[in-house]
Amino acid sequence: MAPFRECFFRAMNTDIQVSLGTDVSLQEDVTNWFSRIERRFSRFLPDSELSRINKLSGKTTLISAAMAEVLALAEMYRHKTDGIFHFMLLDALQHAGYSRSFEQLAPMRDILAEPPVPHDSQIYLNAAMRSVKLSPGTHIDLGGIVKGWSVDRLSDWLKREMHVTRGLLNAGGDLFVWGGFDEDEPWLVGIADPYNKEVEIAQIALADGAVATSSVLGRRWQTKHGDMHHLIDPRTLRPSKSEIVQCTIVGSHVTECEVWAKVACIVGLSAFLPLLRRHLPHCDALLVTQTGELHFAGDRNRFEERWHGAAVDFIHDTIVQEGWIHHG
Repeated sequence: MAPFRECFFRAMNTDIQVSLGTDVSLQEDVTNWFSRIERRFSRFLPDSELSRINKLSGKTTLISAAMAEVLALAEMYRHKTDGIFHFMLLDALQHAGYSRSFEQLAPMRDILAEPPVPHDSQIYLNAAMRSVKLSPGTHIDLGGIVKGWSVDRLSDWLKREMHVTRGLLNAGGDLFVWGGFDEDEPWLVGIADPYNKEVEIAQIALADGAVATSSVLGRRWQTKHGDMHHLIDPRTLRPSKSEIVQCTIVGSHVTECEVWAKVACIVGLSAFLPLLRRHLPHCDALLVTQTGELHFAGDRNRFEERWHGAAVDFIHDTIVQEGWIHHG
């Protein structure tokens, strides 16, 4: 069995962890991949492909295959989530104060008292021409999906093309594992307490699978109108105000987990549970509320099999029954 080769670096404004069971060093391939993704999709780089698309709002422009793929995915999830996952809200995000890379944000960012005036944001994708046109005045931000997509695409390449049989790719808490930690042991993925990052609230035992976490407490800043965060509610064009402060979803694909974790934080627990039952029967969710309550939603059998150390207050068994079981 090949030993693990590990590397740690920063890209896409987050910490990247890579652990691959291989006799061949693939560090350069991995770092180059994330560097290319950042150069193409960052809204903070004025010469990125995404910035070029935003500058040409209202006009048709040719795009790369990677951009076409991510835009098609983003549009699919926008429709699937009834518009809650929305990647055409860059103006609202900047209005809330997130106008530059997070580590460069100054405290008490100046924002206007009212959010931007809503307008009919539309995107027109032409697969045959491989082009895109944004409706005039529309600007996009793909930060809510491209990190998960980049992990999914890279892990698929490593498995299929490079024949890496065991691995972990972790991009700021959005991760994919495969092959187990060894022949007899799964990977153990820790979930941090959103109120104390030094403490884990649970561990997930996974041989193969995806995990993504979204939180309103991480990318947060102060303004004269109060605290702001990066998850914009498309219904108000302001940072969301549900009782969920963090959601972790475990499933098959990081992109899917990343999108729905954000949706959960935006819509809140009661609205999210029916969505989980309808769209994600193969997924589990661990949700933390403003009051510190810990909720598990998903298959109770999976909870007992692979979730460790999770002192949940409520279990919402979305497979067998509706409602909740109180463990407090």
